[in-house]
Amino acid sequence: MTFLIDPALLILFSLVSCGIGYSVRNKTSLPVGKMLSILCLCVILFTSTSLYLNLWYMDWFWQPFAPLVTSGKDLMINSGIFHFESTNTAGLTDTLAAIQIILYPLWTFIGIRIWSYHKK
Repeated sequence: MTFLIDPALLILFSLVSCGIGYSVRNKTSLPVGKMLSILCLCVILFTSTSLYLNLWYMDWFWQPFAPLVTSGKDLMINSGIFHFESTNTAGLTDTLAAIQIILYPLWTFIGIRIWSYHKK
């Protein structure tokens, strides 16, 4: 389920980042909006990958949702709403998760393109 939310978040964060960059365009020549979009992408990519791999340092992120979720991977797959297998995910589930994470830069790019389209 979190995988379903992340694309919308990435697009939204890109739009907000570009808006911030647009508001400071007279103060700097740096592409602030794109830099903030890439920072948001990196944070979400790091967080999602760490949760899916059940890395110990992300326990603080999913534990407030217990007992609805049992791990970071369970949060990423089910979010306490669905009941898909989240323990033994070798094969199709891991492949789909990898494809979803690989597509994260695309959602950031789409957000930047939407902003560029509306500001022309």
